Amino acid sequence: MADPKLLITGHGGLIGQILWRGLADSFELYGVDICLGEKNGNAFRADISNAEQVTAVFKKIPDLAYVVHLAGDPRADADWQSVLMNNIAGTKNVYEAARAHGVKRVVFASSNHVTGAYEGFPPSLHTRQNPALITTRHPIRPDGYYGVGKAAGEAIARLYCDLHGLESVCLRIGSVLRDDDPTGSARTQSLWLSHRDLVQLVKKSLLAEVRFAIYYGVSNNSNCFLDIADAMAEIGYQPEDDASAR
Repeated sequence: MADPKLLITGHGGLIGQILWRGLADSFELYGVDICLGEKNGNAFRADISNAEQVTAVFKKIPDLAYVVHLAGDPRADADWQSVLMNNIAGTKNVYEAARAHGVKRVVFASSNHVTGAYEGFPPSLHTRQNPALITTRHPIRPDGYYGVGKAAGEAIARLYCDLHGLESVCLRIGSVLRDDDPTGSARTQSLWLSHRDLVQLVKKSLLAEVRFAIYYGVSNNSNCFLDIADAMAEIGYQPEDDASAR
């Protein structure tokens, strides 16, 4: 049986590259990224803020089953106009194209910044001894326009699930580092998501028997203040790494 087709938006970025390597043995991979000069194999160039360009990519991938949506402005301090165009309108465009082309499930790369204000300004929660865990049942509390945009993405995902039956798992991703070394700062040691834990979490989010869910995406860090118990219980996420053990 052929591997199911998976499109990764923003596949040229750090997380996209990690997933491209880590998921290649389970899926037939396709990518879309604004930074591509031209079509390259299964990878296409498109600006996700342009609905026509997004639709054109989806039309080129018949029988597409899954999407991992990473594309957008990745800056935590992104300005409002960029968030509005790239992260909110862009996410809506991806979900609409997924709905129109019969995609089964989208895994949406949300962010810990959706609840970042619980950490304080500047962030200080990581300096406290045994802080209370932030769960996905806490009200959203963004720490900037970037967090607002990711919260809007979660709302779009919920809407498309309820209205159209398009399944979604939203992952509030912590700190994914190019060198996979969390020892640079105390906050990073709390929020680190290792490369192999990232791949495991996304793969299980794609294949688990859930219709809609929101989970935090961090490794099993002993000093973490984000609750991953629901991801462990509901989709079988078993993180292998702990920043404090490095």
